[in-house]
Amino acid sequence: MNDERRGVLRAVCDTVYPRIERDDDPDGFFARSATDMGIPEAVEDLIEQIPDETIRGGLEQLLDVLGQQGYLRMPSQESREQLLRNLALASPDAAAGVSALAGMTLFLAYGAPDPSSGLNPNWKTFGYPGPPGVPPQVPKLLDVKTPADGDTIDADVCIVGSGSGGGVIAGTLAKRG
Repeated sequence: MNDERRGVLRAVCDTVYPRIERDDDPDGFFARSATDMGIPEAVEDLIEQIPDETIRGGLEQLLDVLGQQGYLRMPSQESREQLLRNLALASPDAAAGVSALAGMTLFLAYGAPDPSSGLNPNWKTFGYPGPPGVPPQVPKLLDVKTPADGDTIDADVCIVGSGSGGGVIAGTLAKRG
């Protein structure tokens, strides 16, 4: 990620989560922009962690296109919002990219805790006290059996996956022995 992309990313994050001037703002909820909360840096970190080079490269290309369109020089919030809307209408890939950047920004703005305090400054406005504490660090005891080459394991049931169905079935069967 180069400096120009970082600047465009910062502007996109602040467009999605802008500072809004408002007199009645006791918790500072409206006074915070994405940049104030360190969200552009966190979104950059998320982008860099995307293992699929095509997806990561597509997001970087989207930032380049926004830069070429003069996104950083746009005079108003409305014009930046309009460019994002127009770009999202250009192609399904562009729409997915704009949606991904907006989604990461909003996820972090409303959900991510500040590393120093463990709380998100927006939670107070919503009346959410935050998590009750750090989960206890207890060892997870799971008897994993790995068959040797050519060996088989005899089982009455095999559950693949632990989603909503697999987890419930596994729990029910475990209770029954």
